[in-house]
Amino acid sequence: MDLTQGIREVILTEAFSGPVSSLHLFEKPEEQHTGSATEAVCNWYIDNIVKDVSGAGILFVPLHKCFKSTRPVGGYFAESVTDLRELQAFVRVFGGYGVDRLDRMVKEHTAALLNCIDTSLRANREVLEAVAGSIHSGDRIERETTMKQIIDMDTVVGFCIQAGQAISFDCLLAEAAGIVLEEGAPLIHSLLAGVARHLPYELPERKEIRRLRSVANGVGITADHDSEWVRLILVDVGGATDGSWSLLPYLFASFMTSNIWNTTAFNVDTGGFNNNIHCLARCICAVIAGSEFVRLEREHQQKQSFSNGHVGEILDDEVPVLSAERSIKYTLQLFVKLSALITLDSWSETDRSHLLAKVIFLDQCCEISPYLPRSSLEPYIPYAIIRSIYSQYYGNSPATPLALLSSSPRHSPAVSLSHGSPAIRHPRGDSTPESSVNDSGYFKTSSIYSQDQMYDAGSASVRSADNKHRNVRRSGPLDYSSSRKVKFSEGSTSRSTGPSPLP
Repeated sequence: MDLTQGIREVILTEAFSGPVSSLHLFEKPEEQHTGSATEAVCNWYIDNIVKDVSGAGILFVPLHKCFKSTRPVGGYFAESVTDLRELQAFVRVFGGYGVDRLDRMVKEHTAALLNCIDTSLRANREVLEAVAGSIHSGDRIERETTMKQIIDMDTVVGFCIQAGQAISFDCLLAEAAGIVLEEGAPLIHSLLAGVARHLPYELPERKEIRRLRSVANGVGITADHDSEWVRLILVDVGGATDGSWSLLPYLFASFMTSNIWNTTAFNVDTGGFNNNIHCLARCICAVIAGSEFVRLEREHQQKQSFSNGHVGEILDDEVPVLSAERSIKYTLQLFVKLSALITLDSWSETDRSHLLAKVIFLDQCCEISPYLPRSSLEPYIPYAIIRSIYSQYYGNSPATPLALLSSSPRHSPAVSLSHGSPAIRHPRGDSTPESSVNDSGYFKTSSIYSQDQMYDAGSASVRSADNKHRNVRRSGPLDYSSSRKVKFSEGSTSRSTGPSPLP
């Protein structure tokens, strides 16, 4: 017997099954933890990085693709155990089984947080309906009064930030797994990448296709890891079934009135905020996209069950998929519009300390989501102003966290923001998102994109025209050079999670 092979088998057995009792004849202390090494390491990552149970101030750093902490966690700073090289080492040591175990634990934690969002939507349904009505009627006083009645808003914001932090960690884990797979089995990685590019998008999705997409997403091959990951979680736990999920953009837009903005500041050294608000942006974009896919998939299943046996009523698979993509774009654009409206209406000459952070936050939402054009903010906040904000931030010393800009109205770009308010500013030409003007039916977002209105299933010319329109680049007036974002509708396989770079 090869001694090296035997030792390897023992170590692997202990890593996944716990200590081999026959090989440990010495007495072990009673307080010594038992269980497999994989379980111990995964629990450590979940407790200390994803959940931050020790209160070490864990922050996700988009620019460096890692987590950082204000003080050591178990003797080490978070960046020393969460960068891509360390996660690749985890993948090499524990293999695919270890990655699956850690991914499953992060999913369970995220599912619990998504359940908190579901609970908040159900508990605040009547209030959110009143908020939606006041927004569409233009009654600012009623809107502000109604938003104050939302139950536990700051608590839900905290849960969403935790969910965004979990999504960010799983994305890093998937990227590390993909790098190791490509190094160790390049042919399998290439085959999986080729298959993932040609997986059909259909509603309802077959189990085989969903399984392949899940495997590809687990190694960072899919174009949009976040929304696909949230979608798989919602499918597994049966989430997003209640009708209150159609009010999701109104709940997320109401977060702009949370008290958390009073202590929020942008930091150019990390590409994020001092309190992980950028993880909130990631959560919002992923949850809206994932829940819309799940909701429309179930609606399509119900329609198919009603039309069972009637050949003339069977729907083309491509139509609901295009409808789902349009619905996601509409819902995200509605969120941006509502958030910009609330932000611009809330600032004043005496209190605008939170304004710049909110503007950068909305710009990061447009950067993160592959469904949002970079021009989504242009009808409400001109990109010349956003460019001025970034110029002032990046013009300061990069060695220290940046303070908020001067409160002097003559030197602050916030002075002219009132001209971009959605409540008083008229849309300008074709820079307005096509769906932002049609938001009267807040509780029937899917009906806005019904197949009878949007498509003729038998008309190839309509589809070709729509595909041609989807391939047109729609971005803001700023030139973002080589780091400009490529949209999902253009077939992008990459995504950016950092802030908007300077031109």
